Amino acid sequence: MKMESEIIFGEMLNYFRKKNNLTMEELGEMMGKTKSAVSRWISGDNYPKVDDIEKLTKIFNTDVQTLVFGGNQSNKTNIQNLYDQLTPPRQRKVYTYAEHQLDEQNNTIHESSSIYLVGATAAGAPLEYSQLNAEQIQTEIPHGADYALTVKGDSMEPLIEDGQIIFYREQSTVENGEIAIVELNRNEVTCKKFYYNGEHVVLKSINDKYEDIVVKDDVRVIGKVII
Repeated sequence: MKMESEIIFGEMLNYFRKKNNLTMEELGEMMGKTKSAVSRWISGDNYPKVDDIEKLTKIFNTDVQTLVFGGNQSNKTNIQNLYDQLTPPRQRKVYTYAEHQLDEQNNTIHESSSIYLVGATAAGAPLEYSQLNAEQIQTEIPHGADYALTVKGDSMEPLIEDGQIIFYREQSTVENGEIAIVELNRNEVTCKKFYYNGEHVVLKSINDKYEDIVVKDDVRVIGKVII
């Protein structure tokens, strides 16, 4: 099984080779290697010796970190340093945002698919159903989404922005902490993080300036948001 570093190195080597307009044979001649040896480095089937890596950095005028890891280690260090400077509540926000970004990345996206935009949902004060109008739109759709909504308000920022189109899967239940489209008082709809403690429902915003909404009855989950 190929190591991740071998795969990254092969991709970076091929990137620099093409950037410098070199064929594998030409690069091999500069390195004192065969075309086959260069090809095996690029495919990840073989890995160069330390001396060869140093020679490659001189040919491409780059550093070992970038050539071998694509600069990822430096980026990870910078991200970690920024994260460590945040207060715990802000760290939780960053973690939640990153988690949703990973979910979005892992979802299958279909180009130019059709879905019903059924109106707007509040990310602030709940909207009445009278403000909802359905129309069919062409857009990229996350795997598993049934409908789309336009967000009005900033209570779910920075994850969900005012005016953003979000997608949801139609379902009547969600797990605690998941973002849901929720019906309130039988005539209002909102987008919040959903929690149920056995007695009442708590709808939480991501934006700290909004207070929790505590609901004991007249609440119904319409669907789970797919970021």
